[in-house]
Amino acid sequence: MIDSVKLRRDSAADFFSHYEYLCALQDSVPLPSVRACLREGVLDFNADRLRLVDWAPLLSTLKINKDLP
Repeated sequence: MIDSVKLRRDSAADFFSHYEYLCALQDSVPLPSVRACLREGVLDFNADRLRLVDWAPLLSTLKINKDLP
């Protein structure tokens, strides 16, 4: 299987690992506010406090993720 397809398929099942991977690609750190409630299966953060560069990995992960209800 092509690596990019495998990565997308695996990432659809695990939000945080894909979010962490995309943050690493752009040399940033996953935000603690995004990670805080993921154990409960929800995203709960103040969007006004995110910088512009923080949105790209978050939105890309949300686009393919099927893990969050």
